[in-house]
Amino acid sequence: MKRKSKILGFTLLSLILCSQCNNDDTPNPNPNPGDGPIEATSTLINTLSIPWELTWGPDNFLWVTERNGKISRINPDTGEQIDVLQINEVAQVQESGLLGMVHHPDFELNPYIYVVYTYGEPNELKEKLVRYSYGNGTLSNEITLLDNIPAGRTHNGSRLLITPDLKIIMSTGDAGDINLSQNINSLAGKVLRLNLDGSIPNDNPISNSYIYSYGHRNAQGLTWHPNGNLYSSEHGPNTDDEINRIEMGKNYGWPEVKGIIDTDEEQAFALNTKVEESIFNWTPTIAPSDLIFYTYDNIPQWKNKLLMTVLKEQQIIALTLNDEGTNVVKEEKFFTKTFGRLRDIAVSPTGRIFIATNGDSYTDNTNTHSIIEIRSIE
Repeated sequence: MKRKSKILGFTLLSLILCSQCNNDDTPNPNPNPGDGPIEATSTLINTLSIPWELTWGPDNFLWVTERNGKISRINPDTGEQIDVLQINEVAQVQESGLLGMVHHPDFELNPYIYVVYTYGEPNELKEKLVRYSYGNGTLSNEITLLDNIPAGRTHNGSRLLITPDLKIIMSTGDAGDINLSQNINSLAGKVLRLNLDGSIPNDNPISNSYIYSYGHRNAQGLTWHPNGNLYSSEHGPNTDDEINRIEMGKNYGWPEVKGIIDTDEEQAFALNTKVEESIFNWTPTIAPSDLIFYTYDNIPQWKNKLLMTVLKEQQIIALTLNDEGTNVVKEEKFFTKTFGRLRDIAVSPTGRIFIATNGDSYTDNTNTHSIIEIRSIE
């Protein structure tokens, strides 16, 4: 059985949120309502069909993707859901469908939404990254930035973020083919890096390639720390769910190395191939999903800790780092088996926390999934 390893750095996605677009007449909710309900947790909405991405938008609404192809805005004070787009090309098979989403950081001047979804026939799925323009309460003008990425019924990655230097970071899964992760001619099992227009940055580690790092199985959490570190949470097979510090050009070992190098087979592979070990891992697996770094006073038990939503073990995990940010000194588990599988977590600019649930099983595709606000820990 594997041992837990160390974790380096804090994590924080630091995007500057702007005001709501002038061409949308929907009133802004209050990002910090002040005196309101005193319940520790409350359900905002419970009629969603498998939410995947949940993010606080620059208009002070929650934006959510559902795997069936719907993008909507949700008033964080009332739970009112406003549909903005149904993507008909989305192919939802098992765990595929409409997945990651991120706003342009200067949304007022560039009202763009970037999303990832799978498309094609059930046995020949592909994945694409597209951009939409937002106006008059709807999304339109789809522009494909990158397509024909190998995809599958499972293992599609698809988490998105935009870095402070305005690069898109996108995780991809191995699409169920473990041989693709070590193949630098394939975009599967990778972390990709793109310019906002979909072109390849000149300083990517492999010439004329979107690949930023490789040797990944299925990273579904990405977050950026302002010190310049990029971190991922990643699903293992039956051992070694991982936290990785993603560095340019590095090989993270899958499928030859799982977690840290501590078996004869892994050591033999590492003799001829330089591998970055995970900086924290779990065996048995827990099924990690979204990953953030929380900096607010609203929930003091979580301040300055990594927070990760967990699917199989149905919990939120908080990781406390040492002063240097080089290892984990404490792991804490919250809300275990309280809300079911936890897919995603979103934080407002004032520290409000919302989570998206995914039922009790990955096969649950009923319209009963929820967004829940967490105000305190009792």
